[in-house]
Order: sequence, then C-alpha cells, then structure tokens
Amino acid sequence: MAAAGDVVIWGCSALVIFGVASYVFFEVLKRWRVGLRLSALDESLLYDDGVSVEVITDTPIGSSVVGGVVAEFVEESP
Repeated sequence: MAAAGDVVIWGCSALVIFGVASYVFFEVLKRWRVGLRLSALDESLLYDDGVSVEVITDTPIGSSVVGGVVAEFVEESP
C-alpha cells in the first residue's frame, strides 16, 4: 500500500512543478513580447489590459510634480 501512496505523492509533486514551470515560462514569454513591442514603439501598448503603464519623470533636485499640470521648462535669467 505504501507504493500507491508514493505514486500519489510523486504525481502531486510533478503537477506542482509543471504548474510553476509553465507559469514562469509564460511570464518570460509575455515580458519578451512586451520588450519587442516597446522596441518597435507599438502605441497599442497604452490600451493593452495585460500591461500596466507607469509615468516616470526625471526632474532636477527641488522640483515637484503636481497632478494635472503640464510641466514646462523655465530658464533662469542671469
């Protein structure tokens, strides 16, 4: 009877390992495809539900970002 229990344990282990491996494979595939679309400057990425878009702004020290306001460059007078 111990042999039947071992088969069940090995079967469950194989199922879990297969599930984790397939999840990792499809995540890598999805990220690779998004990378290809980014390099091709595909604008449909903005409307794709499977991709989240974050706005990253690189500003000088002391700057502040206010939502809903367009940032404009202001030159300092000498």
